[in-house]
Amino acid sequence: MQGQHNAQHFDMRETCPVCGRRGSEPFYSAPMAADPVRSFITSQYDDQQGRIDWSRLEGTDYSLVQCETCALVYQRYVPNEALLGHIYSEMIAPRFLAELERERLTLDNFHKVAGELSLLFRATDKHPSDIRFLDYGFGYGRWARVARALGAQVAATEIGEDKKRAAASIGVQMIDEAAIEAAGNGTGRFDIVHTEQVFEHLVEPGEAFSRLAAATDGIMKVAVPRGGSIRRLLTRHGLTGVSPFQRARMGKPWRTADFAFAAVQPLEHLNAYSARTMQWLAQANGLKIVGRVRESVTTINHTSVRGFARSAARLGANLGRRMLGGGGSGYYLFRKA
Repeated sequence: MQGQHNAQHFDMRETCPVCGRRGSEPFYSAPMAADPVRSFITSQYDDQQGRIDWSRLEGTDYSLVQCETCALVYQRYVPNEALLGHIYSEMIAPRFLAELERERLTLDNFHKVAGELSLLFRATDKHPSDIRFLDYGFGYGRWARVARALGAQVAATEIGEDKKRAAASIGVQMIDEAAIEAAGNGTGRFDIVHTEQVFEHLVEPGEAFSRLAAATDGIMKVAVPRGGSIRRLLTRHGLTGVSPFQRARMGKPWRTADFAFAAVQPLEHLNAYSARTMQWLAQANGLKIVGRVRESVTTINHTSVRGFARSAARLGANLGRRMLGGGGSGYYLFRKA
């Protein structure tokens, strides 16, 4: 299946960006500026206060490839640096993201993040003030600010100037890829390397994973969307014309298919991972997978009946996840093998 791309705005990934395999052909391909892909993109960005420049997307196919070696599903044609700037600063208005993150700074969310990080902190066997924590993909700091509140020494990476300013405002040190490379060479490795919904966005995820694996002496967390059986879904039904994220904004619950479609969202989610892909990455970088379930410490609130009920519900949900196992959750914890 041959595809096309506008080289002014897109780059072609000729090899698998995880394992480097050549020769895998797309299993799904459709013009990006025509339906159903156009409708998906329109519904994705309609409510994000941004602007879509369709002239940049014309002449490029939305093409999905599945690597025969590591099973990664990836978009063959990926936005170049200039187009990425358009996507994250114009198609998605920065003020929209900032407001969204502000709305997420709730007590319930703090308890959720703090509960998960508490378990990661305990696994290092270090005092919190001695823990070196890297938040790879800071965003607006939802995880980094909690890690700092727990006492860790927090460093982070980001590309947007507004996000870098947000990091400085809460006392988080911004570092670059060169600093991570230096840590991997022995100049101050990290006890926890934390990535939350980042690896699906990366053009070169295999290279990034190797740098991060080398830079940790403790735990590396990777959380990504659940890819599920996207190849079978697209073969049988084709691509949906409505973004799952629009369904979420309308208050509609996600179906199984929505999780799969979200994992291969055009333009942004460039890679969809399976357990086989993560196992390949672990073995190639001297790591082992030690966790597949997002666990959390839950504080029981005894101050009111309502507070007790809500915290008990959180506890029940955590226990349920542990009993059901990791499955296709998209959550992975790594340690040195």
